[in-house]
Amino acid sequence: MVQENDPTLKQRVKKSDAREIQSFYQQYYKKYIQALQNAADRADRAQLTKAYQTAAVLFEVLKAVTSNQSLEVDHEISEIHSKVEEKTKLYLPYNILPLDPDSANQAIMQFPEIQAAVAALRNTRGLPWPMDYKKKGQEDILDWLQAMFGFQKDNVANQREHLILLLANVHIRLPKPDQQPKVS
Repeated sequence: MVQENDPTLKQRVKKSDAREIQSFYQQYYKKYIQALQNAADRADRAQLTKAYQTAAVLFEVLKAVTSNQSLEVDHEISEIHSKVEEKTKLYLPYNILPLDPDSANQAIMQFPEIQAAVAALRNTRGLPWPMDYKKKGQEDILDWLQAMFGFQKDNVANQREHLILLLANVHIRLPKPDQQPKVS
């Protein structure tokens, strides 16, 4: 058996590790993320959320391996990662309510009381946003509180779902004006 005592072996293995991880990242993106994105229905939303999170972690590993070896991440991989990073912010794990933009057609989001609660939370007209705040799309009152008072992102995300469910609960319990008993 021949042992390789070549002093360049370690360097060659490191470079091949970085290439291997880059290749794996591309394959993962194509196999899991693109396949799930192209699915006709959004029933695989939970799988897509996990796939985005896994891809984000894989990219962090790739960055660590390439930076230790003074290599650069391939431009194509960087472009893929920017898409993944964007979507990772949208596709967050949730307990009961899917609040990402693609979730409007989910069954629970079709209930009128849930829709009313979400609309009430998203009504930020007239609120003074900080000058340096960049709006991302559908901000709500909790985004405003976070921007104004520095609330932690995860706390805001947890409270958003809780507040929507509380508002929906109150909304469903309130009698409708046309259902009020009439006094004779």
